[in-house]
Amino acid sequence: MFFKRKYEFKPDRTEGSFLKKLYLTPQQRKRILKWSLTGLVLLALSLLQDVVLAQVSIYGANFALVPCGILLCAMIFDPETAAVFSLISSTVYYFSGTAPGVYVILILTVLGTFLCMFRWGYLQRRFSAMYLCAAVGMMGYMLLVFAMGYFFKETLPARFGNFMLTGGLSVAVMPILYPVFSAISNIGGSTWKE
Repeated sequence: MFFKRKYEFKPDRTEGSFLKKLYLTPQQRKRILKWSLTGLVLLALSLLQDVVLAQVSIYGANFALVPCGILLCAMIFDPETAAVFSLISSTVYYFSGTAPGVYVILILTVLGTFLCMFRWGYLQRRFSAMYLCAAVGMMGYMLLVFAMGYFFKETLPARFGNFMLTGGLSVAVMPILYPVFSAISNIGGSTWKE
């Protein structure tokens, strides 16, 4: 009779790839997807603004799509997330080379954070409140950029109308961008529904 021997030798387990070792829950995967898509949309807005729409001038004004997207996203997210998002995205916007100056980081972060806190604290959670806060933020951004440019002698007082027209054009684009950012923010569960 033959008995089966238990072998002492056991082969090593095959090693998986790095991604198989790195276990991500479905919720973490959805968050990574949400922030990746948000970054890609802002990158697409930057390319559209700098490559295509830089050629278009309406009474001396152009579109400011990247600050528009940053402020719009800040209004969609909760205040803590909006603060971190505004800081990181405005820093990336500055280092992309298309921002008017380093003060853009401070302006977009403060406007995005405080207007989001105001919206979440005092206004109803609907599109009109979000649009109103984002529009005030965009016009405030353009006003502060003009003031800083005038202070540093980079612009003339006669260009004030062009800055405000740029803000107005960007505010007019916000309803077009809202469904894109709203759909992305709902990935992985929404914090509130309109």
